[in-house]
Amino acid sequence: MPGETVERSGISLEARYATAKEMYFAVAERQYAYGKWLLASLLTVHAGSLLAISQAGDAAKRLYQACGPLLIYGVAITLIAGGLAWINFSVVARAYATSMVELAKGRDPRPTKLQRLLVGATFWITPLVATVSLVLFIAAAIKATAIL
Repeated sequence: MPGETVERSGISLEARYATAKEMYFAVAERQYAYGKWLLASLLTVHAGSLLAISQAGDAAKRLYQACGPLLIYGVAITLIAGGLAWINFSVVARAYATSMVELAKGRDPRPTKLQRLLVGATFWITPLVATVSLVLFIAAAIKATAIL
């Protein structure tokens, strides 16, 4: 039962609390780095391509007409992926914080069904959305090479 004070494992509550605390900070650090990398990488390729198009001289208009919408959609999709990564980070951080509180009170922590659902969904959906952004970039690159 959630909230029970009975220890279900041979590991003391103090050790479990210390582990949960370490995991909380490790998850926070890694999730932040993941979200930052995701946003920075995809925004750089899309926005950098738009900047390159603006510097293309005579070919700029044709390149923008062919590739611009794909790159702009890529920026939007990237921001959605970043938002999903943030939701994932926030829910995981909250779950670990709640676990630490439960362990400090001597109770067995249990993530809620909603937490498990959100963490699982955002963990798998975020890379898929990021892949869509990357596909848009590749499609724009293919169109650009056809024009040049």
